[in-house]
Amino acid sequence: AWALVDIIVGISSEFLGGFIESVSSLTPMASGAGNNRLCGEYFQIITWFYVLCQIPFVLIWTFSMESIMLLMGFDEYTSLLAKDFARVAIFVDIVEGVSEGFYDFLEVIGRETYSNVLGCIEALVELGLIALFAIKTDADLVILGLIMIVNISFFLFLNIAITVYKGWLKAFEYGLIGGCAFRNRTAVRQVIKTSVPLAFGSLMAYAEWEILTVFAAFLGPAEAASWATLSFVWDTFEATTEGIGDAAEVRCAYHLGKNRPDMAKRTSYKSIHLAAILALIATSIFLIMGEDLPTWLTSDPTLQHMLAQQIPLVGIGNITMNMGMVAWALIGAQARYRLATSIALACSWFITIPLAAVMTYGLNIDLRGLTFSVVIGYAVAANLLSSVLLLSDWETMARKIRDIHAITGEVDSSDSDSDDDSSVSSSSSTSSSSSSSSSSSSSSSSSSSPSDSNPDQVGLHCTNCT
Repeated sequence: AWALVDIIVGISSEFLGGFIESVSSLTPMASGAGNNRLCGEYFQIITWFYVLCQIPFVLIWTFSMESIMLLMGFDEYTSLLAKDFARVAIFVDIVEGVSEGFYDFLEVIGRETYSNVLGCIEALVELGLIALFAIKTDADLVILGLIMIVNISFFLFLNIAITVYKGWLKAFEYGLIGGCAFRNRTAVRQVIKTSVPLAFGSLMAYAEWEILTVFAAFLGPAEAASWATLSFVWDTFEATTEGIGDAAEVRCAYHLGKNRPDMAKRTSYKSIHLAAILALIATSIFLIMGEDLPTWLTSDPTLQHMLAQQIPLVGIGNITMNMGMVAWALIGAQARYRLATSIALACSWFITIPLAAVMTYGLNIDLRGLTFSVVIGYAVAANLLSSVLLLSDWETMARKIRDIHAITGEVDSSDSDSDDDSSVSSSSSTSSSSSSSSSSSSSSSSSSSPSDSNPDQVGLHCTNCT
């Protein structure tokens, strides 16, 4: 019930997760251009979009989960368990999405070490609490879900408190909480332009897995449960190189915002090389412990046998999948998410799903046919995305991104840690010298509006004034 609810409720979370993913693309571009206010406004707009758009899905999953489970062939008891857990799982996803967005924002502003350490602590505490309540108190799924909500909320507020106390958000405070960021219509349009392709891409990619789950249900309830469990194995593989993809996207977007196309290109190529090496290492470890892994995921002998059959194919697919994921993130860092998403969707809907339908309904092959279809789709997508990246005109990309996120003079981001600590003071001195020289140049500048002399008000934000 847990696995299937996670997959079904994940439809809405994956769709709206496109807004959260845009944090790693838009904010480093603004940071590279020195527009700190715009960084904060981007995060404010993205967070509100994510939370408000989740509200309709709370009602949808609350009242439809039981019927969905019954249609998939599960008994009434399992369906009721899924219905009760779904009411909690949707709020787990909402809080987790906001927390993930804040972690991404901290990584963009140069606090990635702190962000990852606190994230690991949060995950370990959650794991310990769930194990404690599940083993010692025999808690049901609803209680375990509530524990997850409390844990994520606690660490989110702790994270905010620490960053405010340290002063890491001072340069971005005006954009974060200084006003309603939705008044900046240009920033809102940029968020929508970036997030919508990401949202639909995530939805269609997730729908692919849902359709494959329906194919697995055609083979039998045990196959459906095994396929749902296998999704956690894929997620684990994605996590092995997800950090490289996220870091590469941030650094590539930052360098493009700084008008450094050569550095962006070098970062991209090295990142794909690193991802390939890590994927090979992770696959080797996965194949070595292949016989023991199914016993860790389930105690059912039938499901263990089905999972063991998929391990060799999953290991092969991991290599191309991770390289394709990094290439997709880097194309997104070029502000070309629409192209990257189109390629991924074409491979999914015109290669993976048709091939899986033939394997299941035509040839009546077991779950290995579905896994083979996924591996082929990932391989084709990785090749196409890598080709697009290799043929990119980096100079043109840098110029376009630089023009979109017009520089304001508030250069807070830097390539060195020491410069990060002194960024606020240097930004203030730059603003002061700019204001004094402007006032002494002509008498007309002294009578201008405050928005004309404040560097926070120029750049992208000033399109509404002009």
